[in-house]
Amino acid sequence: MLLANIKVEIDEKGIIIINQPNYHTKEIQERVDAYISQFKEGYFSPLSLMARLTEETGELAREVNHYYGEKPKKATEKSKSMEEELGDIIFVLTCFANSLNINLSEAFQIAMEKIETRDKDRWTRNDSSLE
Repeated sequence: MLLANIKVEIDEKGIIIINQPNYHTKEIQERVDAYISQFKEGYFSPLSLMARLTEETGELAREVNHYYGEKPKKATEKSKSMEEELGDIIFVLTCFANSLNINLSEAFQIAMEKIETRDKDRWTRNDSSLE
């Protein structure tokens, strides 16, 4: 687990409270844009961002294979978490969206409407979802 930006507090009853950041897509896009805007180079081209996204997805695949597959990590390999790799994917995907002026919330809404319509009868529902 990455500990950056996690705040640990103890309340008046001595209970430990862990506050982790909770971002909305708009805030993610704004934070990434503020970071990228510091540099003259700005966002990479869509082709470069696609290559980076593919690279990061490969790194996630490698971690999944280490944890759930038949290929354990070598003793000399640096330990990375799936959380870290997913975070890298979110960062690159956000760069991609920002560079093309795509609102991630709107893109997600379009995808969910499509999936919820197209796949509504595709799989067997849980008993609790039938009520």
